[in-house]
Amino acid sequence: MPLPDETGAAPRLPRRLLLLGLAAQAPDPLAAILAPLAAVRESRATFVEEKELPELERPLLSRGLLAWRAPDRLEKHTIEPVEERFLLEGEVLTIERRGERRQVALDAAPEIRPLVEAVRATLAGDAATLRAHHRVAASGGPARWRIELAPLSSRVRAAVQRIVLEGEAGAILLVETQGRDGRSSMRISPVR
Repeated sequence: MPLPDETGAAPRLPRRLLLLGLAAQAPDPLAAILAPLAAVRESRATFVEEKELPELERPLLSRGLLAWRAPDRLEKHTIEPVEERFLLEGEVLTIERRGERRQVALDAAPEIRPLVEAVRATLAGDAATLRAHHRVAASGGPARWRIELAPLSSRVRAAVQRIVLEGEAGAILLVETQGRDGRSSMRISPVR
């Protein structure tokens, strides 16, 4: 604590130190965004996904259902144009497509984990996991928010440079990915 000067007044802190102290006390926008998401234990939604790929003249559209159950179950069921299902439970990703089913352990596929954790950790309100796999920038507040993620792994960044999630309160409404081979935009409508 600064000592008073000869007039008895406490000395003024340099402006830079004062601003650093105020910044340290500022609320973490990511924590404010994730708190309402963490409170949601189960949710369902429909989605429309648009993928832009350089080899296609028009974007590829798909539609389907999403389901979340805390703490770690996430399902994406594409209904059209081709039925497929991605089910993430714990540390195992199950992929069903054209009558074939395969399972992938996340530890055996380190390039997949940051991509699935972008959504799963956001839904779980898990800032530590988001930061373990991405450089995170959050803006807005609990009512309307945006999270930008840049994968930390150079191996993942070779495929996906950026993931953007936008939402309101405890719901993700948009997931965009920008990758080397194109862009994907998924619009999500919660089922109430």
